[in-house]
Amino acid sequence: MKPHAGKRICLFAQYDPVPRLAPHTRHYLREIITCGYEVHVCISGHPNLGDQGLRNFHEGLEGLPIHFYPRENGGLDFAAWQFLIEKGCVQNAIEILFTNDSLFGPITPLKPIMQSMRAEGYDAWGMVRSQETMPHLQSWFLVMTGDAFTHPAIQRIFSMPFMEMSKGEIILHGEFGTSVALDSAGLKTAACWTARKALGGLLTANPMHTDWLTVLQSGRVPFIKTELLRDNPFLAPGVKDWRNAIPDKRFFRPAWIVEYLKENPPRSPGPIIGWQQRLTSALAAQDPRNFIRYLLQFLSRRRLR
Repeated sequence: MKPHAGKRICLFAQYDPVPRLAPHTRHYLREIITCGYEVHVCISGHPNLGDQGLRNFHEGLEGLPIHFYPRENGGLDFAAWQFLIEKGCVQNAIEILFTNDSLFGPITPLKPIMQSMRAEGYDAWGMVRSQETMPHLQSWFLVMTGDAFTHPAIQRIFSMPFMEMSKGEIILHGEFGTSVALDSAGLKTAACWTARKALGGLLTANPMHTDWLTVLQSGRVPFIKTELLRDNPFLAPGVKDWRNAIPDKRFFRPAWIVEYLKENPPRSPGPIIGWQQRLTSALAAQDPRNFIRYLLQFLSRRRLR
């Protein structure tokens, strides 16, 4: 389905081993629609989803400007967005939101943030600018004007063979590459929350992990990454108290997170996080309070050995 000219379009990458939409994801989609978007959801991993399967995805979203596109899995978010682009979903769009289902939230209304950023006239903006590896807009929430998207530098990004790439290559050419392309094109960019360079740039980390609560309580980034609550891969402190971070439990229901965590147990652990990595995470934290929390957690674990 090709949208009419002049629409704001959201390209949404979704994946679940079971063909379904989680309640917190349905909440997110409704909030996106309140911001004036027509939403196009790429359902990865279920290319042969039948009519009943599609009806299940539409349940509770009937009558809203939302469309679903099943496809095989691969290439992560960038291949999913590329798939939707090739379907003609962004033709003549005046604004494009790239996002995915790796989030809990928004825990507060999204529309005021969208209106505030639109009023600034940015060519592209994201929720978070990270310093990890290199300065870049994190790709889990990235907005571009239609003109920015059609710039040759951005078009080159979305012509890459993401289905053939490893995760590391997709991060390098997709996430990092998009920020490099935006800068090289001279486009005006911004973020709702920007990480500082810790220790002169010697240490970097993902602020959505090391400073998740500080970012959330800024009032500018109303999201928590699902990976953080499910796996907490870098042992960020305070994660078990996530309920206290939700100000309005009628707007965003904690039961949605509880249900997700029950159905999605922690994934198989990767390399064991040693004391050096924990100390690095502490030093890379943006908020001094987070450094202290990391340090106390680190010292506590050392005493227990």
